[in-house]
Amino acid sequence: MNNFAIENTGLKEAYRRIKHFSENWETFLDLSDLGLDQLPEDLFEGVEIEMVQSLNISMNRLEEIPSFIMTFSMMETLDASSNRLKKLPDAITALLFLKKLKLNDNDLTELPENIDRLVMLETLDVSRNKLVKLPESIKNLRALKKFDFMLNKLAEVPNSMRKFVAYQKVNILTHIRKLAASASETEFPFSASFFEKTKSHVKALSERFHLSAPQSVIYAQFLVRFEDQSIYLREIAAALNLNSLEMLPFMNEFDELEKKKLLFCRRPSEGDPVTYRVPGAVIESLRWNKPYLVETYKNASIDEFFDALDKLFDRHGNSEISYDTFVEELNALIDNNMQLVFTQRLKALQLARDDLVLLLRFCQRIVSCYDENIGVSDIGGIFNDSTFRNIARSLFDGEHDLLKRGLIERIDGDEDTDDFFGDREHFTLTLETRESLFAELKLKPKKIEWKYPLITSANILPKRMFYNKNESERIQELTSILNGDNFKDVQKRLAEKGLRNGFVCLFSGASGTGKTETVYQLARETERDLLPVNIADIQSKWVGESEKNLKAVFDNYRVAVKNRERTPILLFNEADAVISRRFEFNAQSRSTDQMMNSLQNIILEEMEKLSGILIATTNFFQNMDKAFERRFLYKINFEKPGLSVRQAIWQSMAPELSSDDAKTLAERFNFSGGQIENVARKSITDYVLYGRTPSFERIISFCKEELLEKPNERPLGFIA
Repeated sequence: MNNFAIENTGLKEAYRRIKHFSENWETFLDLSDLGLDQLPEDLFEGVEIEMVQSLNISMNRLEEIPSFIMTFSMMETLDASSNRLKKLPDAITALLFLKKLKLNDNDLTELPENIDRLVMLETLDVSRNKLVKLPESIKNLRALKKFDFMLNKLAEVPNSMRKFVAYQKVNILTHIRKLAASASETEFPFSASFFEKTKSHVKALSERFHLSAPQSVIYAQFLVRFEDQSIYLREIAAALNLNSLEMLPFMNEFDELEKKKLLFCRRPSEGDPVTYRVPGAVIESLRWNKPYLVETYKNASIDEFFDALDKLFDRHGNSEISYDTFVEELNALIDNNMQLVFTQRLKALQLARDDLVLLLRFCQRIVSCYDENIGVSDIGGIFNDSTFRNIARSLFDGEHDLLKRGLIERIDGDEDTDDFFGDREHFTLTLETRESLFAELKLKPKKIEWKYPLITSANILPKRMFYNKNESERIQELTSILNGDNFKDVQKRLAEKGLRNGFVCLFSGASGTGKTETVYQLARETERDLLPVNIADIQSKWVGESEKNLKAVFDNYRVAVKNRERTPILLFNEADAVISRRFEFNAQSRSTDQMMNSLQNIILEEMEKLSGILIATTNFFQNMDKAFERRFLYKINFEKPGLSVRQAIWQSMAPELSSDDAKTLAERFNFSGGQIENVARKSITDYVLYGRTPSFERIISFCKEELLEKPNERPLGFIA
């Protein structure tokens, strides 16, 4: 839809409003927020000009006020704010009965010298313009009671206007503070006598936010608590000298404040209290003394549209708006942006209500989260339980309307293993749907094949582990922390103290010392599912793709944490590359160095906000960057097993050995557990090939081969 079409739509709406005005003999004519560049004179044909007592042409794109407006001789209020006015015509003074003139948020550089002819003018707002001076004649406006000229480029203010400067300094914030204090000091702050006593404060809030008197009294209490993100009803009731029960008759006022988007209300699951917060946009408007304008996202760009969509999904996900309101605002967002190809084609699909929400969720996850594959868990927080169950069932059965119409398709998972989300099936937009809806975005398909699915603890085979004394004590301690409800209790205590409650651990040591297997056995013993990730698997040759892959790992781990009764373990195996010292950039720096530094920054940031369990393994902890060192809560160094431990490992892995032979091997070869396992595997292979248990001399030869397999490394402790 081009600009002409948008303007034409605005004119049609203007004609409709004027017709309604004339047919109903009204006195207030509202032509605001229509996107008009001009007001044609024939627009007002048939209008009885004497009937127009109040005219609102604000929030358009007008660069001048048409001269025929000056013929509305009985007009008392003219609102031309938030346009593009550069000059106010001298003829404005023909409006002799004008009492209120709003010209704020324009580009005015001067006011007419003869403005003093508006002898009945009581309110004049020229704030947020480009005025460099005020005409001297303005001092002759004897009826003027309210004059706002803040945020201009005035070099000086006439002495006669100084009283209005004082007014500006105290205006809305002082009214809020005094109204809130007066209400707290009054036994019942909703009586006629109280409203009369505080009428100037009530009027200030009422005019600023379009509130009734009771709403103004209530809202003042919220505003003085604007820093609190969870304001309870009982707090407001206590401040107004009422109990929660006495507050119930006023709950309609709370609902109205919420409808006006002056409050956000969080309604969590049953049993948890309702809380409120003041939107950030309200706070900013008060800070800069600007009108509070609700974001409508009309005629938005495609990026602005998806920004608004993100905010809506977030607010609904945080239980700040009901599902019905959520759907209502989604539809309004779509209707206000029919200039976009995306919305036009979405509207043309004529989807049922829940199907529209589901399809928008798919689109939002792809555009904002780079998430191509949607599991059922990604939509669980949007719908109520019964609707969610029906949607999930129809998706799994292949009966959902979006599947039948070819708008989405199923991606089958591995039936034998659990995946990232606990869903064995994922769904995604079909290629045809992507190409149709995302014509303006030109998104490329992004599919990440996870080589390591989420492993359930029950599928981890038990394995006997051998440790030196110090390592054994530390691992037992960590196992105890992760067992049962201990971990939840520890997390709760940390959170109460304002400390990070994520557990980030580092297992370091030479290859074959049991670091990775220890993580698996920890997961099995504590009944925690395990997500193993190798950094090499997420690296990509495409610029920025590795970073997206790593972010996706953490995003999906958070989903796994949310959807499992016990927090799973995220394992970064062989993490040497991303926790080593960061590169200093110069002209010779490689792109791979920059990419690795970016990955390090992502991991550092995620470690700070982690609310789960992350264990990283490394062979070279000496080269670890200091920024990582302080973030690891538990650090366990796995050393080569001591003599007695090596003997126990030999007897466990090669039970055919006598106690003396096992001791001899332990003394002669300073092997890690992994090296001993290699020798044991060779012995078993030898038995399969030749049908006999290998001799002790044969096992000695296997040990020597194990040493010779890495000729470029230092000998690993062979004792001659």
